[in-house]
Formats: sequence, C-alpha cells, structure tokens
Amino acid sequence: MKTRITKTLLESWAYTFDCAEGYEEDAMEDFIKTLKREPIEETEAIANGKAFEAMVQALTEGREVSLGKWENGARKVADIVKGGQWQVHVETDLTVDGREYWLHGFCDVVKAGVIYDIKFKSKSFNGLDLYGSYRGHAQHSAYLKCLPEAYEFVYLVSDGDELYTESYNRYNARPIEDWIREFMSWLQTKPELLQIYEERWQYT
Repeated sequence: MKTRITKTLLESWAYTFDCAEGYEEDAMEDFIKTLKREPIEETEAIANGKAFEAMVQALTEGREVSLGKWENGARKVADIVKGGQWQVHVETDLTVDGREYWLHGFCDVVKAGVIYDIKFKSKSFNGLDLYGSYRGHAQHSAYLKCLPEAYEFVYLVSDGDELYTESYNRYNARPIEDWIREFMSWLQTKPELLQIYEERWQYT
C-alpha cells in the first residue's frame, strides 16, 4: 500500500513538540485536523502571508497592485523571483523502511535550478538574530527530493520592509527519509492515529 506524505503533515506533527509552552493542545488539535485532511482555520498570519505573496507575484508580472506599507519588502522579493515559474507542483515516489510513499507539494517559485519559498512575518525583524530559523523545517528537504534538477532551496522571509534569506542544498538538508522514518515510528505508538493516516492518505 502506497500512502501520500507532504511537508505540511510532517511540519504539523513536528510543531506539536516545538510549539511554545502552553500551546501544546492547540498544536495537537491542528495536527489531527491535518491528519484527517480537514481545513485549518485561516489566521491573520496566514491571510497576511497570502496577501504578501500575491503582491510579489503581481509585481513580477507587471500588474497593478496596491503596495501600501509592505512595498519595500515586496519589491526586494520580486526582484529575486522575477522570471521564475509560480506554484510548481513537484512529486516523487520513495521507499522508506520497505514502505512506499508518494511525496508531493507546491513550490512558490522555481527559477534557474533554485526553489524559492516566500515567507511573511507580521512582526518587524528589529535586528533579531534569524540565523537557522528554518533548519528544523521539512519543506526544503521534501522539495529538493521532489525536484532533482534543483540544486538549492532558498527561504525569502520578509517583514514587509527587510528581507532575510536562508539557503539549503542537498548536502546540508536533513534527508526527508529521516523525517518520514521518525514520523512513522511515532505513529506506530498511536494506533488510532496510524489508522487515520492509512485511511485518509492512501495513494489512489
């Protein structure tokens, strides 16, 4: 039996361990919704992220757009991704510990062998040390696996003014197989959740 797997599912699971103290129940509730493939309520942060990304895409395509207070950040990102392909679906089959998976997702932008992911932070950076902020994310590991012709994954993170970048390649990204192996090992200890995964994430 082949099952689907996504970076969203893996990161939702990982967040149950990494969330701020006091948010453990909320994190687990969101993970279970993701596991059941139920829609997650759109928060203000999610809405802002979508609006910022739409602004960047409009700039790269020369369309009219109201920029407002995010103009500086949007233009910095647009200058980097202009000419790239947007929302590229990537996929691959892989086997981990004898079990088959279909790994897939959507890259924000792919350009000249580089996968770009656009992130928006509602709070100002204010000189914060952001180094390594995305090291513990499954996204770069998953998408580099899915797109073998890509040699680098770059997070483009903006607060609407400043731009922070964080890059990974095949040599410093944690293998996605390790993510899947740990996730499935944990699921094996939760039979009721494992059953949900096997039922809701079947590859057909």
